[in-house]
Parts: sequence; structure tokens; C-alpha cells
Amino acid sequence: MYGLVNQAVRDLIINHYGLSSWEQICSQLHLSSESFDPLKTYPDELTHQVILMASQCLNVSTEKLLHDLGDYWITFTAEEGFGDLMTMFGKDFKGCLKNLNRMHAQIAAMMPDLNPPRFVVEEISSNKILIHYYSIRNGLLPMVVGLLEGLARKFGKTIQIKAIEKGKRSDHDEFEVEFI
Repeated sequence: MYGLVNQAVRDLIINHYGLSSWEQICSQLHLSSESFDPLKTYPDELTHQVILMASQCLNVSTEKLLHDLGDYWITFTAEEGFGDLMTMFGKDFKGCLKNLNRMHAQIAAMMPDLNPPRFVVEEISSNKILIHYYSIRNGLLPMVVGLLEGLARKFGKTIQIKAIEKGKRSDHDEFEVEFI
């Protein structure tokens, strides 16, 4: 994963749990507590180790941390200069979702090693959509739920999400999103 993801994890932990918590996590993993280079690639395993250690040190489930990271990601990336892309690729929540693949392709021009997920949005009714989520990475379902909630809030929407994990019905995760 790109350092931008690890930087978001770092900032989330510092902002919600304090600098000393982040330093404790880094000490346990023998990592520098300094920031990550956002445009450098890091092994996915490093991100997983940080989340697992944070879960242990903070006594918070990995699911909650991933969910909070997804929600935080929307604000974090906007502050890191990607906010305009979200609105450029959609003037509302559904429009942005339908153009996520195009947005990721644009970002890949700056980050050539990017392996983003792929989203397919299926209209079920005027107030319900089904999002098909394809990724080479497993275990990120709670993060995607947080991302969807954060993105909906960015566009002034309130949603309810039913997540269907890969393997229960298909070879990819699915998210049934209802607008409230």
C-alpha cells in the first residue's frame, strides 16, 4: 500500500488516541514514529501489523479501527489534496460512487503501483443501491463501510449499509446501501 494509507492510520491514532498511543504501537513494532512517505509503497503486511498492534494496545477491535479509518479517510484525503477529485468525479454521492474507478485511474497516473479496488454500482430502487466491491486485499469490509458512511456524509446524505462478505453469495464483497 502507498504510504498515504499508513499516514492516515498514524494520523487517526494520534488524533483519536494520542501521540503516546502511536509511539507505543511503533515501539512494539520497532517502527519510526515519524510520518510515512505518502508516495512510497510499503508492504500490505506492514499496514496489517500496525492495525493489529493498534487493536491490542488500544483495546479496540480491528473491525472498529478499520471502520474508523475508512470514515477518516474521506477527510484525510481531502486535506491531502484529493478532495477536489471526489467532487470532480461526482456532484452527489451516487455520482461519485459511479465514478470511483475513473477517479482511481486518475490517481494511478501519480501513483503507478496503485492497486485500487474496483466498484460496480447497481441501482435497485430510487433509494437503494448495491455496490459490488472487488479487491486483491481481503479483510477490508469494515473499512469500506466507514468509507461509504464518510462519503455519504460529505455529500450530506444519511445511509444505512448492509454488508455482505465475500464468499457468502459471491466472489466479492457487496454493500446494500439505503438512503434514509
